[in-house]
Amino acid sequence: MKILHVVSSLNVGGAERFVIDLAVEQNKSEGIKASILSMGEVGEPLEQEVKLAALELHHTVKISEIRELLKSFDIVHVHSSFCLLRVLLASFFNKIKVVYTRHNERVHTSKKWQFTYLLAYFKLHKIIFVADKGRVNYLNTYPKFLPKAQVILNGVLAFNINKTKSELIRIAHVGRFVALKSQHVLIEAVEKISNELQKKLEVSFYGNGELLEKNKKLANKNIPNVIINFKGVVTNRDEIYKNTDVLVVTSETEGLSLAILEAMASGSPVIASNVGGNPELVKNNKNGFLYEYADSTKLANNIETLMINPLKMKAFGDQSKLIYENGFSMTKCAELYLLSYH
Repeated sequence: MKILHVVSSLNVGGAERFVIDLAVEQNKSEGIKASILSMGEVGEPLEQEVKLAALELHHTVKISEIRELLKSFDIVHVHSSFCLLRVLLASFFNKIKVVYTRHNERVHTSKKWQFTYLLAYFKLHKIIFVADKGRVNYLNTYPKFLPKAQVILNGVLAFNINKTKSELIRIAHVGRFVALKSQHVLIEAVEKISNELQKKLEVSFYGNGELLEKNKKLANKNIPNVIINFKGVVTNRDEIYKNTDVLVVTSETEGLSLAILEAMASGSPVIASNVGGNPELVKNNKNGFLYEYADSTKLANNIETLMINPLKMKAFGDQSKLIYENGFSMTKCAELYLLSYH
């Protein structure tokens, strides 16, 4: 079976990382060859990881070239809504199976998307959701997709790291600096933490984006006495999580966050906004805390609770690792996708 995974780019993002991991895992199975088509620019940050994984990589946005490429595959697996229409048009008179995974919970309703989903209704073999909330939201708007709908929770490849030691509590935020990631909420929360505890904090942001400079200015203005690191794009996950004690997620919307899964796999507790698939990963007061989106006061309280309770922090981290091992391995995820293809 030859599978072509389609992404909008190979910039650093949860869906893009997931696709690379999934393709790597699928290629471990006899008779399976998974490749990647990126509709982004040549030389984007995660392209090097694709090459290191020895995955076949294609670049094009032209429908005619996509149509020709699809002749060599049995399954085309789309992971971005912005790639979907091109793939549908390229494959419409081809017998190839089209599978579409929605990695976010927002539902498009404009006329453009109504047309796209009309084509999708006739062509899609399966529409996959990475969290049940995303499935429910989508089917409330497009109920006719119910027979094709399925939920497959994301997984990540296992990685074992030895966390470095620090006298500070190291908080990490992983994500692009775009509006829906809302990094400013973490900065506002840290400002509300007591001055004594602020001295024991180190906050690291991983990612680039259009709102990076705005958040840098906000941090310099609001929390000048806290150690703040803006790390930029870091593709080595070991480098991120060996220096992380707690992951904080501030997103306005999420599908099934790969950053949370990675933190759990590394044995880190997570404090996350109560949106999208986050509650399916973070069990409140078990492996972390949930707070309502943009409630910086509650987020500050949650951070303080872990800072003054190191035993609770360790227990949450141990539970994160256990939850990951019992339900979110990439091996299990890849098996479920192969079943969905059939």
